[in-house]
Amino acid sequence: MNGKFWGNIGLSAVVLCLVAFAVTKFNASSNGIAGILLPEITVSDSAAELLHSVSLVQSNVKVAQKNEMVDASFTIENKGGDDVKNIAILCTLFDSAGVEKGRDKWVVYDTVKAHDKGSFTFYNKMFISNSIVRSDCQIVDMQVALAPKVKAHHAAAADHGAAAGDTGHGSTH
Repeated sequence: MNGKFWGNIGLSAVVLCLVAFAVTKFNASSNGIAGILLPEITVSDSAAELLHSVSLVQSNVKVAQKNEMVDASFTIENKGGDDVKNIAILCTLFDSAGVEKGRDKWVVYDTVKAHDKGSFTFYNKMFISNSIVRSDCQIVDMQVALAPKVKAHHAAAADHGAAAGDTGHGSTH
């Protein structure tokens, strides 16, 4: 028995201890493998500033049994003084036993005006398990919708074939 043999024995013991530690951590986790692999949910800084006035008042995620189409509907209420847009909603999906089965994200690119509500529905072809029966959704990102910087100039309409006024199109330059 040489040093290489004892080195292999020591290495095997370390690997065995690491595997035993991983198995105990996995079994101790209430969410199973999904709880270990999924990162913590974080809210962006811009969303954190607006969450006191913008809320997700209704969310519903359903999976059709035959065609795996996902129907997601959300109602967002904006009680603040600023319009908001690009609202990212992250949903954690659960099966009938309450086990977390994954997460999915939807982005509302429309603008929800200040002191207003908006309802949005998505029909997506996604590969989400048919066993999903419950979802827990929250807003994780959004932006203030700023007024456009450029304003389009619209000329006054004239009758078809009529001469334009002195300041409109058609005058000599």
